[in-house]
Amino acid sequence: MLVNQTTRNAIWQELLDVTRLVRYYDALSDKYRNKHFIVRLLLFLAASGEILTLLSLFPDNIEQSIGLLAGFFIAVLVAWDFVCDYAKKAAVLHTISIECSRLETEWKSLWNELGNMSDSEALQKNKDLAIRISEITGWAGQAGINEDPKLNQKCTMDTYNVIREKYNYATG
Repeated sequence: MLVNQTTRNAIWQELLDVTRLVRYYDALSDKYRNKHFIVRLLLFLAASGEILTLLSLFPDNIEQSIGLLAGFFIAVLVAWDFVCDYAKKAAVLHTISIECSRLETEWKSLWNELGNMSDSEALQKNKDLAIRISEITGWAGQAGINEDPKLNQKCTMDTYNVIREKYNYATG
């Protein structure tokens, strides 16, 4: 009932990756929530009575031009909000983050149980978890969400730094 080093390495790599994914999808969800907030805030400001107050300060011909421009700006913002659908994307990403977090817990459990299982059991459990993570992260593509390579790289570095510090603390 001994798990070999190759299996241990495979499980450890998957655990590191799912830890990164939790951070990545949570950060990406925040990014989309912020984009949604900005679009809605701009829309609110553009549509509010403040524009009308400002327009009254200009001569009639300029007031009409600014009014048309403001109307066009509002239309662009509404179309942008509709097409980009940041709220839906943020919700999908948040759900992915939660599911990744659940799988992270399962991978940690698998890691801690390696001493009590055979190599084939560990590999099968790892494979099952890998299939589930692949399905879950696939939801982003189905929702039309593109990868953010810069954010992904940052989350990768953050994850490795946290794991390294935790490991050094535990062994130091």
